[in-house]
Amino acid sequence: MLQQAYGEDCLRHTQCHEWYQRFKSGRTSIEDDPKSRRPSTSMDDDRVEKVLAVIHKNVPRGETVNKEFYLNVLERLRAAVGRKRPEA
Repeated sequence: MLQQAYGEDCLRHTQCHEWYQRFKSGRTSIEDDPKSRRPSTSMDDDRVEKVLAVIHKNVPRGETVNKEFYLNVLERLRAAVGRKRPEA
C-alpha cells in the first residue's frame, strides 16, 4: 500500500521489517552501519606494471588496440575456452 502511494521512494516490506527489528532490539540511529570494504587493488603500481608488460608482450609493435583488435582477442579467447571445455 505504501509503495502504491510513494512509488520508488518507499521502503519495501522486508526493509521495513528489518528496521523494525533493529529498533525493537535497541537501535537508536537511522544511519546505516559502516560497511567493511576490501581495499581497492585495481590500480596499484605493481598491477599497472603487470598489465603494461602483458600488453607489450602480446600487442605487436605499432599495432593499435582498437575495437577490431579487442574483438579478435575475444574471439581467440572464446576458441581457446571452447577447446578446453567442449560442449557436452
